[in-house]
Amino acid sequence: MDASVARRPAPTLRPGIAERLWEASRVEFSLRGYHGARVQGIARRAGCNVALLYRHWSSKKGLYLDVLRSIWLGILREVVADIERGTGASSVVRAYLEANMRDPCGAQIIIREVLDGGPFLSQILASEPALMDPIRRAATAITATGDGGALRPGIDPTVAVLAIGGLAALLASAHEATRVFFETVISPDEWRRQIHELLVHGVLPCPEGAGDAAPAPAPAH
Repeated sequence: MDASVARRPAPTLRPGIAERLWEASRVEFSLRGYHGARVQGIARRAGCNVALLYRHWSSKKGLYLDVLRSIWLGILREVVADIERGTGASSVVRAYLEANMRDPCGAQIIIREVLDGGPFLSQILASEPALMDPIRRAATAITATGDGGALRPGIDPTVAVLAIGGLAALLASAHEATRVFFETVISPDEWRRQIHELLVHGVLPCPEGAGDAAPAPAPAH
């Protein structure tokens, strides 16, 4: 059952209880991870009882595999679409940031899965090796000379892509949590721009002519 859940596409949900359960499960898994989430909590968020949840998914694990696979495909589909419009390290960083900022809830689920050691993501990728293709495409794109230059020599492109993807997911999901540190709210666009500059150029001054001018520091407590 669990393997078949991992192989099939994310369900096409009709408006109604299944759609509410799907959205409620994303919130519950993003806040508590797989192990901390409870089907009772998901059902309560969806405004229904647990029996209705089990009509659509046979287990919490089956539901989680569907949700995790859907997020993985959704984010990486957007990454691939973005890098087809431009190659190079800067474009790959921008693509990951854009994709994760569009779905901070999904980004947080990915982060929690990785912090748990990635057991369910590993299961999905083992049963569907083709789901690794977007990582390979990003690794190829990041070594090309394009927008912002190619990857620095000596850096493994797959390591770079995994690091960029992980940091983009973490920083996208952390945007709201950082508000306490600033006197004025940093907009999502400004947050994305500053994180892009840091991931591409690090904390040292940007080389002349590479990327945007260094942003002025935001006021902090």
